[in-house]
Amino acid sequence: MRRRLLNGALGRAALAAGLVLWTAAPASAGVPVTLRGSSAAMERQHAVAIELGFRFVRTRAEMARLEAEGDLVRMEGNDEYGFREGVSSLVARPETRTFVERLARDYQAACGEKLVVTSLTRPTTRQPRNAHRLSVHPAGIAVDLRVSSRADCRNWLEGTLLAMEEDGALDVTRERYPPHYHVALFPEAYMALIQPELEAERALAVAVAEAEAEANAAAERAAAARAAAMTRSAAAGGSAGAWLLLGVVGVVVPAGLGAVATLRRRSADPDRAAGG
Repeated sequence: MRRRLLNGALGRAALAAGLVLWTAAPASAGVPVTLRGSSAAMERQHAVAIELGFRFVRTRAEMARLEAEGDLVRMEGNDEYGFREGVSSLVARPETRTFVERLARDYQAACGEKLVVTSLTRPTTRQPRNAHRLSVHPAGIAVDLRVSSRADCRNWLEGTLLAMEEDGALDVTRERYPPHYHVALFPEAYMALIQPELEAERALAVAVAEAEAEANAAAERAAAARAAAMTRSAAAGGSAGAWLLLGVVGVVVPAGLGAVATLRRRSADPDRAAGG
């Protein structure tokens, strides 16, 4: 009896240690980087979901509750990705949505067609018959993608996904029945992988916002300058000069306020305006 208890305790300890090792090591460690898939890959995917504390939803009601709590987020699709007709669930982990949106942007830029999602989060009670017992679809970190009929699109997508698998950010398997790419995302590793890109994009967004603010400020200054010029010209009785200034100032403002001042002086001086 004591021996059985000891063996059970040792087994549980080994399992716990195994989960830690699966998540602490690079995602590709010990598992070949390939599209074929394997039992070891499924065990790794499941272990990552368990270690990160993700809940495996059992029913649609539980899935709706997780969405209300923010653990799952809705995916709407856009000009770069869409869904296969009949997809019943359009929610996933926030990191999964980020992954799909960014992959779809690059996919469309590379081969000119939309990325098509064929399956996302599925409750354990609504898994297909051929689903693996360790499937992470119920955890919200799996997405299935359509296999394109174009070789160039398939080659780009497979190469990109395998490169991310090599970096430890995900597992990808090309399934045959039905044909699709099954992608299990490792959220923490994926977000760490794209962190430099996210920081560069944020810096660019700030720069663009600052440039737009400066352009708006310059436009406001130009509008104020036009209004002031009209007021002064009207007060001086130079209506013809005022209309001339109104038509030309929008062109010369980018060249600098010096040119505006010159036109203003010419409009206010009848002799110079007549070329005398």
